[in-house]
Amino acid sequence: MKDDAIHDGDQVFEDFIEKELEALAERARQKGICMDCLTDRLIAEMVTSLTRAGVPASNILGVVADGMALAEEPEPEEGSDHRRRVH
Repeated sequence: MKDDAIHDGDQVFEDFIEKELEALAERARQKGICMDCLTDRLIAEMVTSLTRAGVPASNILGVVADGMALAEEPEPEEGSDHRRRVH
């Protein structure tokens, strides 16, 4: 399957990602899985997958830099599921 679309900013994509991540977080909570540990594992799996697929390290580091920039934005609103890492 070829994917030529740029999804950044596409509301359908954003809604899908938000819904799926919320569902994953809820399933993890139901199983007693720590969100920080789940996040660490997801990051490791993503990097492994990208590396095995031949994505250049500079592209992977670009994604990491984007995430770090997003983290510097103001805190999510009160009541959001997003938490700062604690361990």
